[in-house]
Amino acid sequence: MKPAEIARPLGVFVIVIVVILAGSAVLGAVAGGDSGGPTDGQNVQGQSPEQFQPESVNPDVDPETGEISVDADDGTKKILIDTQHSNAFDRDDIEPVVEALAEAGHTVDFTPSGTSDSGGFGSSSGGYNATLQEYDALLVINPTEGFTESERAGLQTYTDNDGRVVVLGEPTQTGLSGGGLLPSLSTVSFGANDLTTQYGARMGAEALYNLDDSANDNGFKSIYAAPESTSSLSEGVDTITLENPGYIVRTGESDATVLYTAADGTKTLETRRNGTFATVVRNDNLVFVSDSDFIDQSEVYDADNEVFVSNLLDFLTSGDKPDDVPETSTEGTPGGF
Repeated sequence: MKPAEIARPLGVFVIVIVVILAGSAVLGAVAGGDSGGPTDGQNVQGQSPEQFQPESVNPDVDPETGEISVDADDGTKKILIDTQHSNAFDRDDIEPVVEALAEAGHTVDFTPSGTSDSGGFGSSSGGYNATLQEYDALLVINPTEGFTESERAGLQTYTDNDGRVVVLGEPTQTGLSGGGLLPSLSTVSFGANDLTTQYGARMGAEALYNLDDSANDNGFKSIYAAPESTSSLSEGVDTITLENPGYIVRTGESDATVLYTAADGTKTLETRRNGTFATVVRNDNLVFVSDSDFIDQSEVYDADNEVFVSNLLDFLTSGDKPDDVPETSTEGTPGGF
């Protein structure tokens, strides 16, 4: 191809580009150029409603401040964390709790991997009761399997003699399980109703929610709860947040005292039932909370959660259980029953 034949189309292309750029400049001048037009993210009438403005996209959330503190005035104690009832929690998530107890001089252990023939944890010599004897308090986080009759009896003796127990649980939840192209629905339920019923309380049948922005923590399922009565477990607390909350039903002529209730306007998730829902109860030396995620690293510093957690840990470490409680078997019968 001759040079002249190459130059002609190239010249036409250059002219077209110049015309386009000139037209853009003219349009910019007509529209006002740089004379204060809206920048990206600002409101353009008819195109950017208020709810999509930058200040509205990220709503205010509770500041994550404070620290967990544990009293050591009652001496150092040994705390056992239950892992033998298909407990649905990650050890890494509760590191702030374990760390705070250790910094105060307390010992924290997880249940032994070996189990006795009767279903209790610990060695075959003495089983469940022998293990409990070694500890001043037991923390049970989100159990999804039940407690055996002998375990419940051992824990009743344990709390009757100033052993401390805290149970954290969540309501029934449905999710996907299994891999591949056809995952199946699975239901996970709170497994310790058989235990907590001994103390006059059980987990309700549904989760809770609240659509009022002033009653939830940036999500309708993450509700606020507030103290219902004055106690050592509500000291310094105005509001706590519960990430996967259920509610607690007191059974029969229950001696369980309601310590916290969900914020006004809270309803049950399935039946949309309104009411006053208990979220924390105490019966003597057992405390039951209808959520377990509030102690996770991602939630423990929201609102006054760290203060509430500090109060719970003080409760766990303030008992005075004798070393021989509960009694173990004498004839080699595991579990002591």
